[in-house]
Amino acid sequence: MKSSAMGTGLLVVAVIVAGFDATAAARHWDTATNTVRHLHTGTGDGGLPWECCDFVVRDPDFRPGLWQCQDVVDKCSPNCRECAASPAGKGYVCLDWIVSLLEPPVCTPRPWDCCDLAICTRAYIPICHCADMVESCTTRCKQCELVQADPPRYRCLDSFFGYPGPKCTAPWISMSSN
Repeated sequence: MKSSAMGTGLLVVAVIVAGFDATAAARHWDTATNTVRHLHTGTGDGGLPWECCDFVVRDPDFRPGLWQCQDVVDKCSPNCRECAASPAGKGYVCLDWIVSLLEPPVCTPRPWDCCDLAICTRAYIPICHCADMVESCTTRCKQCELVQADPPRYRCLDSFFGYPGPKCTAPWISMSSN
């Protein structure tokens, strides 16, 4: 009999906690100035308010991830529901928010095609460097340094604001000579 009463008590507590979470979420979504949009993986209406973003802002209080792009553009996308003039006075900013587990794609390409040895800050959106030694740097790399003379190997010293991108070697291929 005691276990039944305890189970009922836990159920009541769970309902109360769920109610608090629902009211907190409703308060977050009930804003007159911010439009929340879910990421759309297909095509058609309801597309993203922006294709890519270099200056993305994440709401730290919302999980899985609530993102807003602060890029200044000449004209907002037709999918943008709330377009405002830039505070700087040159161009427009889309004030829509999107929900996503992943950081939205960046517009500026990485200075490297792939990277096996990425060194990144521990920020939510990191600043990364690639320490790979390669035969030649890509044309997007601004600072290419010779690190080995024979055979010649180079390293791109550029920083990138965002995730380092794909690895050059497949994860199941061993780099050791065992």
